[in-house]
Amino acid sequence: MRNLYKLLLLAAAAMAIAAPNAGATSGVEVMDEISEDHCGEVIVTGHEASGGCVLFVASEGGAGTPSTQLISHTGISEATISICSLQFTARVNEEGHGYITSQQMSGASCGITACDEPPTDHEHHTWEIQLTELFANHAALGLTFCIRPSSVQEGSNLLPPCSVVIDVSEPQQHDYEFTANGVPCLENPTLELRGHWTLSFTSIEINHL
Repeated sequence: MRNLYKLLLLAAAAMAIAAPNAGATSGVEVMDEISEDHCGEVIVTGHEASGGCVLFVASEGGAGTPSTQLISHTGISEATISICSLQFTARVNEEGHGYITSQQMSGASCGITACDEPPTDHEHHTWEIQLTELFANHAALGLTFCIRPSSVQEGSNLLPPCSVVIDVSEPQQHDYEFTANGVPCLENPTLELRGHWTLSFTSIEINHL
């Protein structure tokens, strides 16, 4: 989790410089929208997660829409590595910490998939996430993800993890959207994530403290 916290602190510092009157950084409280209970702890067993509050997220336009892009920068130019449709399930606790599972990446120009175990196992690795508030009433999602080329054998050629900060907006009450406008990886700034994802179903509300 150290990289996620480092990344979120860097993002908070950058936003504080850009908006010095935005106020102090605070946390979030995540609750079940229906029962109004605090989200419980997320338990990870192997590569499966249970507990917490559940979010179902998909590329803007729904499953099958290729709106997730990985871009490589060479200094003076850029090249598109992949364009994918992405959908996944996420579970978070009261403090906004959790994990993504059931990642599905597809599309004619995708060419990547989530890191996984060898063919005897077939399980995708979990991706760690952390919801936080960067400044007053503005949330963000820290994400560390791992991918591999879909053309190679399961469990092989896993690429290094990439940690990014994704903007969280709320155009309608408790209807959250996630946006990455060329967000660089903490571990490799020449690699950027672009995309827009919406909730296909959620039962959470994010309260700003």
